[in-house]
Amino acid sequence: MHFSNPIGLAAGFDKNGKAIKSLANFGFGFIEVGTVTPKAQLGNAKPRLFRLNEDEAIINRFGFNNAGAEAMLQNVVRNKNCLLGINIGKNKDSANDASDYIYLLNKFSQHCSYITINISSPNTANLRELQQIDQLSIFLTAIKDCYQKIDKKPPIFLKVAPDLTIDQQQLIANLVLQHNWISALIVSNTTIDRNNKLINKQQTQSGGLSGKPLFALSTAVLANFYRFGQGQIKLIGVGGISNGEQAYQKIIHGASLLQLYSALIYNGFGLVERIKAELSQILQQQGFTNIAEAIGIAIK
Repeated sequence: MHFSNPIGLAAGFDKNGKAIKSLANFGFGFIEVGTVTPKAQLGNAKPRLFRLNEDEAIINRFGFNNAGAEAMLQNVVRNKNCLLGINIGKNKDSANDASDYIYLLNKFSQHCSYITINISSPNTANLRELQQIDQLSIFLTAIKDCYQKIDKKPPIFLKVAPDLTIDQQQLIANLVLQHNWISALIVSNTTIDRNNKLINKQQTQSGGLSGKPLFALSTAVLANFYRFGQGQIKLIGVGGISNGEQAYQKIIHGASLLQLYSALIYNGFGLVERIKAELSQILQQQGFTNIAEAIGIAIK
């Protein structure tokens, strides 16, 4: 895959693919829509979104609210004019987790640039259990069997949580290396951890925390996956990026690509071009002619 620049829009902003055409005008190198589930669902009860302004953070517990696969497909077919990823997940009442992902893989494989398998949202009950190595091994084998039968095989990304233990990170990295049909890991989703000296009184709300406080944790986990994968696993760095220096830190700790969401809420869409300009300047100052030269250089 070839990207015009490394800054992508993370899933969750455009859950139903309604704004793809407009979003493509803000300078992103790629756009990821979803999370989409096979059937439409309302998500968790409101209130379910909290801005922690003093912390430049957000807590959400949406629960994969979306209009369903058919509505997403119609929007994607109408607006497919950029490098587009589709983030897929399970319905909360699904009896068979893998069957939901297999359905969506078949549904969208012809209509996107890549597909992200989301097993790391903290807001759907038991979803993160799929990251347990025994369950993940069975799950990925089922997905692989489906993937091998698809005529047009889009690259597959796997999105993981920042709350994995070191042992879990090591085991997942080993498993991904075995499943070489997985093209990349997205590191990471939101965190349920609250050990980040938050100020805003909404800090006690349940759900996934994103934004500035997630940067250090998500970058540490990113570096671990780069190290455990011995640089062989392509990584997309997500979590707390709001300037060019933070984008650079993600890259030197192993990221080939980056994604934003929460920082856009506090800085607006002009942030995309600002980060690109700042990142270009930093790379030049450090003596790099392109991003590829800087990937993982901070990992020893």
